[in-house]
Amino acid sequence: MTFKEIAQRFERSESGSDSFKTFFKDAFDLMKIDPENAGLYFVVGVAAQTYVIKYEDQAVDPAFADRAKATLEGFNQRLLGALTLEPDARLRVLGEVAVDYEWKVDAF
Repeated sequence: MTFKEIAQRFERSESGSDSFKTFFKDAFDLMKIDPENAGLYFVVGVAAQTYVIKYEDQAVDPAFADRAKATLEGFNQRLLGALTLEPDARLRVLGEVAVDYEWKVDAF
């Protein structure tokens, strides 16, 4: 399975924690298959895993879940674009996504 397929499946899925769980497991599995880009998959995989850890056993407002899902979808789109770039540019996008996740995302 490719990252594009994983990202598309997540995009088509519901906003619940099960979708985030499937996504992070697939992203982590992809790290083994494509170690050259493992950092890209790791950063979004950890974001999705954190969402699951925080919210899996809680009732979450649907609007909140939709916003969290949209945030991860945005990261995925940026990383999909990065996969077409040279390694140094890919690393720069990875850094930008990591910084955005750490400093601009307070939901998960």
